[in-house]
Amino acid sequence: MPRIALRPLSLIGLLFLMAAIVGAQAPTPTDEEQEIARTVVALVERGHMAHPVIDDDIAVKWCDNFLKDLDPQKNYFLKADVEEFKKEATDLDDQVRRGDVSFARRVFDRFLERQDQRYKTVMDLLAKPFDFTVDEYIVDDPDLLDYPVDKAEADERWRKKLKLEQLGFRMDGSLSQDEIVQKLTVRYRDRNRIFHQLDSGELLEIYLSSLTRTFDPHSAYLGPKNLEDLLNQQLHLSLEGIGASLGSEDGYAVVKEIVPNGPADKDGRLQPDDKIVGIRNEDGSETSLIEKKLSDVVRFIRGKSGTVVKLIVQTAEAKELKEYAITRGKVELTEQHAKGKVLEVEADGRQVKVGVINLPAFYGDTMAILRGDPNAVSATIDCQRLIDEFKVEGVEAIVMDLRDNGGGLLEEAKTLSGLFIDTGPVVQVKDAVGVKSLRDDDDGTAWDGPLVVLINKSSASASEIFAGVIADYGRGLIIGDSSTFGKGTVQSIVNIGDLGRRGGDRAKNRGALKLTIQQFYRANGDSTQINGVAPHVHLPSLRDSMDVGEGKMDFALKFEKVDPLPHEKWNRTPDDLVAAVKARSAARRSDDPGFQKLEGRIKQYLDRKAKHQIPLEEAKFKAEFIPDEEEKAAEEKEKKDKRAKKKYNEREAWVPDFYNDEILRIVGDYLTLGSKALAAAPVKAPVVIND
Repeated sequence: MPRIALRPLSLIGLLFLMAAIVGAQAPTPTDEEQEIARTVVALVERGHMAHPVIDDDIAVKWCDNFLKDLDPQKNYFLKADVEEFKKEATDLDDQVRRGDVSFARRVFDRFLERQDQRYKTVMDLLAKPFDFTVDEYIVDDPDLLDYPVDKAEADERWRKKLKLEQLGFRMDGSLSQDEIVQKLTVRYRDRNRIFHQLDSGELLEIYLSSLTRTFDPHSAYLGPKNLEDLLNQQLHLSLEGIGASLGSEDGYAVVKEIVPNGPADKDGRLQPDDKIVGIRNEDGSETSLIEKKLSDVVRFIRGKSGTVVKLIVQTAEAKELKEYAITRGKVELTEQHAKGKVLEVEADGRQVKVGVINLPAFYGDTMAILRGDPNAVSATIDCQRLIDEFKVEGVEAIVMDLRDNGGGLLEEAKTLSGLFIDTGPVVQVKDAVGVKSLRDDDDGTAWDGPLVVLINKSSASASEIFAGVIADYGRGLIIGDSSTFGKGTVQSIVNIGDLGRRGGDRAKNRGALKLTIQQFYRANGDSTQINGVAPHVHLPSLRDSMDVGEGKMDFALKFEKVDPLPHEKWNRTPDDLVAAVKARSAARRSDDPGFQKLEGRIKQYLDRKAKHQIPLEEAKFKAEFIPDEEEKAAEEKEKKDKRAKKKYNEREAWVPDFYNDEILRIVGDYLTLGSKALAAAPVKAPVVIND
């Protein structure tokens, strides 16, 4: 299985996206679940780079994690519930070694009991009017709260929570009060149904991942469905089905997007906002999909290429039922591939062409690449193609946009780096045995001209490897947030089905363990863990002030250094050049209305963050959260653009705005001021240095 430098993942968020918190009553774990639990424990203790021992101390942390995963805002459990469960915490390590995961079911059954009580409270509260003139506040940091002591305290929290949610809708101004109440009613009805649909396998996924995350934030047990989605959609960027993205609304599977050039797009009948209410079976009978888990609906519709699925659809426009027979096919998620665009910037008193590559992930099908498949999916291959196209266009610089790129395949990070350097170490990898170097040994480059890399706080893992190479080699200019995410670990996917049984059905998908097995380091010896990669030119951002990044995550591994490795220096970012570029940008930003407003929003955010509470009186809420007319118009334009992109399934390689406009001006300055350094011939005889 591939080694992956994966994007940070929210477990409970991922399970919600697949409509996952469910609940078929299973009084005792199945034999298979017990076997999975024992296998996970053995693999973690043997394979995790920290070689942990699951003991009483770990068990206490595990219990805390599990409770937090189910109720992160402390809105459901009562204090007495939590105290009761914590009494059993030190037994969890002994239980799981026996394969006993019944604690998860007992806790979740209590959670469902509290959820039903809270759901009734929500419905009762929504049936009554709220007074938005009362001067009161809601605490926005659950770490400052204890669990409610009784139902009355819990109900009061929910009253304030619903009031805050209504204020958010009221500020938008597009819905009447009745429509707001209806929207919230549907939201919580959906949420209640989803909670009650959690099956024992999905509960096991939450429970065992709560254990693995006591060692680091990225180790996790992936159930069969999430394993399939990870390998096919996130890494290979393909699946077999009809090519439609679905969401769940009021018990219906609603079409959100149609994937370009997929079977549904080519058929032309299925449209966004249509509701898929059923499937026509081969014998003519009907399977209803109303109030089914979204993850199950998706798997009813998916299937092998060439087979036919008959959808029963309630159309968005006429509200009539229609039946569409659509032939399934391989759906390439091309919108997640690298995209390129040629822009013009002013440099040295003239207009020059700059090629922008927007790369959302380090995707690839490693096995297909090794087989020499000409159609193999690969971020590196796609970027190479775009670079070749840019050369034909006559670009004078390339901008690699890695903002919001959360990572992917380690091999793709290595090979993509090799397009911009001659040869040398890309990353150092440390495991239980020692430290080894992963090198680019392919002579030459795809692009040896001026290079700029864009990063932000959400650039993580493989993105940080690439940015670290460009920084260490002095290969190009890095622009963005104060640092990248700071995820400097490598995970391996270990298939439970391959290990769990001797004989029998070993090929059955029993999920997998995503296990942290290595930590990586830059050529200069620094780990990207916690600290990330810093830019040469920092542009202010709200994310700089947010609690975002590896260092803000529980149980994150610490920053470390190893010995640096000899590597080339291209000297494309000498200190005096960087200082001059930074000075020009700072001068422009001080007079730029967009950045002035951004600085104001950052200050407002920091002031609000320090208070840890939000006003629920409408006038005060408006004063604190409502933007001025110019900002409101900009937000409306952004929403409109997003709706247009959603409608046509298009992701732009570059969107002009005040922030991106300044980036292009910085690129122009870099080309103008650095003409001598940037015109220098690439290093053929390596200047070997040790940082």
